[in-house]
Amino acid sequence: MKQETKFVIKILTTVMIFLFLFVILIYINEKQNNMQNFNEVGENITSQTSRALEHWIEDQVRVVQTIANDHSIIDVCNNPQNETLIREAQTYLNDIHRRYPYYENLPIAVKLGDEMTREVNNKKIKIENGTFLIDTVGNRTLGKGGLEYSYIKEVLAGKDYYISEIYPSILRNNPIFVISVPVNNKDGEIIGVAIISPQIEYFTRKFVESVHLGQSGYLFFMDKRGQVIAHENRNFILKHFSEVDPKIDNVMTKILNNERYFEGKAFGKTKHYVSTRVNLSREHEAYDWYIVFTQTNREIFKSSTSFLKLIIPMVLITIIFIAGIVNAIAKINQKEIYEENLRLSNRSLEKKVKERTKELEKMVLTDGLTGLFNHKTSYEKLEGIINKAQESRMPLTIMMCDLDHFKRVNDTFGHQTGDEVLLRAAQTILSSVREVDVAGRYGGEEFIIILPDTDLAEGIHVANRIKGAVAALDFSQEDLKVTISLGVCMWEGESAIDLVSKVDKLLYQAKRNGRNRIESELEEV
Repeated sequence: MKQETKFVIKILTTVMIFLFLFVILIYINEKQNNMQNFNEVGENITSQTSRALEHWIEDQVRVVQTIANDHSIIDVCNNPQNETLIREAQTYLNDIHRRYPYYENLPIAVKLGDEMTREVNNKKIKIENGTFLIDTVGNRTLGKGGLEYSYIKEVLAGKDYYISEIYPSILRNNPIFVISVPVNNKDGEIIGVAIISPQIEYFTRKFVESVHLGQSGYLFFMDKRGQVIAHENRNFILKHFSEVDPKIDNVMTKILNNERYFEGKAFGKTKHYVSTRVNLSREHEAYDWYIVFTQTNREIFKSSTSFLKLIIPMVLITIIFIAGIVNAIAKINQKEIYEENLRLSNRSLEKKVKERTKELEKMVLTDGLTGLFNHKTSYEKLEGIINKAQESRMPLTIMMCDLDHFKRVNDTFGHQTGDEVLLRAAQTILSSVREVDVAGRYGGEEFIIILPDTDLAEGIHVANRIKGAVAALDFSQEDLKVTISLGVCMWEGESAIDLVSKVDKLLYQAKRNGRNRIESELEEV
């Protein structure tokens, strides 16, 4: 009897040790899976958000470069005391501001040898070197700015653009930043600074503050100074991390040391973090920006902790009542249910990530209004098509077109009608070309069309088709008619930049020769 008891005790001890080790191994494995899943999700979300922010910043730089190259801005910087030129530049900037309402202000700073005075609303305002000559907020910032501001000092020192730190607006106290580029005269000398001040919340509300996972997972956005730029708790915005939680410095240090994955404590809770630095040129920015995803350890390991709490009582009951087989089967079934729930959860998460990825890809590649490829994507497509043409030795034709007197449409009928004209023109262009052709919005009312395996004569035929179709368009404004000017040329071995420059000259030749016409390398059409 004693031997049987000892045998049973040995069996129970062996079963107990085996089950204990088995449970520990499963628990460790589940924790590793939970951690890996968190890291993958965090890396995916932070990388996608960072790329979206980078592309948005690139678009903003192109907008302010367009402003700096406008003749009215160059003229007023050359002659800052000419009130007629000031009014022309003011009208142009106000029009841009109406198109992009998320800009806080679009001032122009001038480079001066001697200070000057402007009289505005019976009030004399002193304008010094690097201060604002014009703004788009009712003259409230005239005379402000100056060389003490990095975004003015750095550009006047020769940088081709500069991105300032994020700071509270002097008008509304909301977070903004500044992108500045030089205004150059015809000799290439810097004569002023063109500035836009986007409200960063336009981006963060859509792509940072809206991101949540479970009850505790969220994104936040900070800069190298430790200042919070976007957070689910909006009371933290524009505060330093040390003000938000004095014990969070360890987390901030790891972010600034570019640690990708780490654990830290904030607001009395232990959390894991995934951090991604926004890939902007450090030469052109005041401070690095970071997108960070975080979730509490309790929620990350919730499934493995629940599993452990569930399985230990089952093991104890198995040993006490000598029901190892029955409880083992129950444990296996429970594990299968757990794994199925985990798979369903992962599928749901993967679906959300794919939907978000698709939305971001569309935003990055296409123009929001017309649905055509945007400026950057059109250039990339052109470079790829040129490479294929070099390999296949097939012809390639490109055309650039511009809606005639489009500013007059906006001024006469309003920007809503202007948007309708742009959209209808884009749809007409798209329906006039083949599926293999590439149509993109080059900027403003200009469009670029790339025709692979097409010679010049065929390209001119397509251009005539587009020209006629646009002229025949009807709009909601019954008395509105629109025409289009086009430049057409063939690729002759040059680079994408040189090819675009060549066709752009033909387009402007069409403009100079009376509009509503086509200019090409052949005789005038």
